[in-house]
Amino acid sequence: LEEDVIAPRPDGAPQAAPHGILPIGVVVAGVQKAGTSTLYRVLVSHQSIARAPQKEWHFFDDESMDWSSEVTGYEVARRGPRARATMSVDASPSYFFWPGALERIRAWNPDVPLVLSFRDPVDRAFSHWVMNYTRRLAPEERLSFAETVRIGYDPSWIGTRPAGWSDKDLRTRSVVGRGLYGAQLAHAQSLFPAEQLHLLDFHAFVKDQQAAADKLVADLGLAPYEKPLEPQARSASQTGFEGVAPTAEDIEVLVAAYAEDLPLFTRLSGLDTSGWTTSRLLAGELSAEEVAEKLGRKAGLIS
Repeated sequence: LEEDVIAPRPDGAPQAAPHGILPIGVVVAGVQKAGTSTLYRVLVSHQSIARAPQKEWHFFDDESMDWSSEVTGYEVARRGPRARATMSVDASPSYFFWPGALERIRAWNPDVPLVLSFRDPVDRAFSHWVMNYTRRLAPEERLSFAETVRIGYDPSWIGTRPAGWSDKDLRTRSVVGRGLYGAQLAHAQSLFPAEQLHLLDFHAFVKDQQAAADKLVADLGLAPYEKPLEPQARSASQTGFEGVAPTAEDIEVLVAAYAEDLPLFTRLSGLDTSGWTTSRLLAGELSAEEVAEKLGRKAGLIS
């Protein structure tokens, strides 16, 4: 069996590489709360892809680095003299959204494949809020779901830093903004050719991981998996915490935020979003009350 990856230095580079180094050959760049942890585990199950020192490297959204200099340290130590892997993978879902990250990736390697997993934006926003509320923010910094969805994010801000926003704001106050997939994909397509952007529907991926993984590695130009995938469990969502359940009005605020962007995303991506919660809300197939109740029950906020 191969040995563990050598622990990285604080700058992310391996401490030593007695057996040589592996390049990052694919970047899972987004989106947050759309199964990227599961996707990472699926990719590193392939015989040609080695694990990185950590799943979310956050290399290209590190604002402490000097991005005017040549990129160094973005590589992984080969695990042993008999290791078969030819590349590694960085799965940092903030890259798709973070101002400047995609430009930095292009400057580093304009030919690297980018994998992007997408999930219904209303469902994604609620999952993001739960993460912030239960894990990321101190109790005195927590915002209710109602407050969170009313932090506006103009699509024209995509690719730039909103005036007055800190790094922490970008990570914690961008719940609505990260669901503006159309504006973000348009930005990505302005930087990379379409054949480098590998788009996945989170919902289809969860339903059949093997089929999605087989297609993805084929699209990446890799040989088929030598062994069938072990089913990878999705990261569990937090439930049973103290908080106020979403209301129909909160859902309507989100739907209004995505009403013009989601059709743009559907056109640019070619993905079928007709079964997504937001699409069904826009089509009148679901009510805001139904969605609010479903999300509240899922998080244990409604008994």
